[in-house]
Amino acid sequence: MKNKYPYLIIGVFLLVIILTLISYFYFPKEESEIVKQEVAEEISNDFYVDVKGAVKKPGVYEFISGDRVITAIEKAGGLTKDADTDNINLSQKLVSEMVVYVYTKNEIKNGKKSINCSTKCNCQTVEVNNCFPQETEKININYAGLLELLKLTGIGESKAKAIITYREEKGLFNDIVEILNVPGIGQALFDNIKDDITV
Repeated sequence: MKNKYPYLIIGVFLLVIILTLISYFYFPKEESEIVKQEVAEEISNDFYVDVKGAVKKPGVYEFISGDRVITAIEKAGGLTKDADTDNINLSQKLVSEMVVYVYTKNEIKNGKKSINCSTKCNCQTVEVNNCFPQETEKININYAGLLELLKLTGIGESKAKAIITYREEKGLFNDIVEILNVPGIGQALFDNIKDDITV
């Protein structure tokens, strides 16, 4: 009977080694595959957000899960000099089809921050989803993106880019008449669009 003990001990030892090897090679690999799958799903979970107002490059941008309002502003070229950031929650997470609207200090001061919301919300400087500025008929040449400017009669891609370049280099327009200072925009074209633009 005593002669069997060494074999029993060796058998238990070998069993422990086998179980250890199985757990080492099988379980980490399975866990690694799950992590890789989760990461892939997170990366592929992209969506779009419309960034407007007092940012340097307004437009629709692509984001991934976990991005925040500050990410949207940075992607849109950052804030303009006259942007009002007092009530912006820069840490707010973005969601699909969100609209981020940043008001200027003058808009806040002059009461142009009035909004139309179907639900109760506080959107003083950042408009989200169903909150948006009431005045939407005229195109604001200070903040309109390329696609918005192209809606104006007689404004093609080159003139729209010229308007954007002008305000980035010279600053915002104080009056719609100042758009005549943009290369390629003459009096005749101004007369065609003056009723459709604002500052």
